[in-house]
Amino acid sequence: MIRSILQQHRSLVALCLSGLLLAWGGAARAAEGPPPGAEVVWELDAYYSNVGLFLPLTQAPIPDLAEQSEAAIYRHLLLTSWPPRFALVELSLNPMPILGVYLKKHQRSFYDQTDFDGFNLVESVTAGFQEPYAATLFFGNVATFVRRGESRLETNKGYMGYLFSVGSQHIKDNVMIDDRWLEAEWKLKGDRKFEDLSHHWSFRLGAKLHENSGIADIAYIGLRRSLLDFQGAIFSWLENSEINLKTDFSLADGRFLGQEVVVGKKFPLRGARLALSLDIGCIWQSASRYAERYREPEDQSFTVVLRPNIEF
Repeated sequence: MIRSILQQHRSLVALCLSGLLLAWGGAARAAEGPPPGAEVVWELDAYYSNVGLFLPLTQAPIPDLAEQSEAAIYRHLLLTSWPPRFALVELSLNPMPILGVYLKKHQRSFYDQTDFDGFNLVESVTAGFQEPYAATLFFGNVATFVRRGESRLETNKGYMGYLFSVGSQHIKDNVMIDDRWLEAEWKLKGDRKFEDLSHHWSFRLGAKLHENSGIADIAYIGLRRSLLDFQGAIFSWLENSEINLKTDFSLADGRFLGQEVVVGKKFPLRGARLALSLDIGCIWQSASRYAERYREPEDQSFTVVLRPNIEF
């Protein structure tokens, strides 16, 4: 089956191989005279946690864009995206989706008790993540965000470049399906966190191939922006909010296969230095996204999304 996928998507596979060779070549050049700046980066979150090894491929210093505007940061990363100067090897885990799979498989009575006339609370809280874990290689360019007088929090970096991810499992309706998959993305991503501000963004264009013939190969475009500002107005939708959009198309024939729309509100508690957040939205999915053997009689086109969280 993998051979069939490779034959059907030769151009995408060629791009993946080119990226891997370029990253390995840069790493080999760096090994001749290791540049300073290799770093372990990490992020802990209820929905997406990761740890990665950040490697500079040249002697070029990382630019600091801490005090620049949001638009200026995007512009800088876009204009300096080639040639790649940095690589990142990352392992990621999605805790809440894994919990949803566990509850449905091992605590089915509790899982069924959260079902209210076709609306399942556990599925709603854990929806939107189609893999429990992944291994990723990124290569591209990076900027860092350092504010004078503050110790750096978390990664505090912006990335612009190309990602190749792999995994061996797929999640549908809180059920784990065996599926080796390959994903390639162009991505503009960043995490800028200071004592009074937490700003995250992700703009991406990509494709995902599945070894399991029961899951459709897709192309997609996605946007996510999240901003928590302890100095901003609590009820401001610009300063303390989140938006997440993703649209899927079939790689086979271009058909529209899915749409995710999620918006969120953050409520900063300045004294406690944390914020309560609640994301709500929906995910629409075409029946043709999966083969008939993976469709359940109660499958619905729409899934309500409800994601409570606490941000520190």
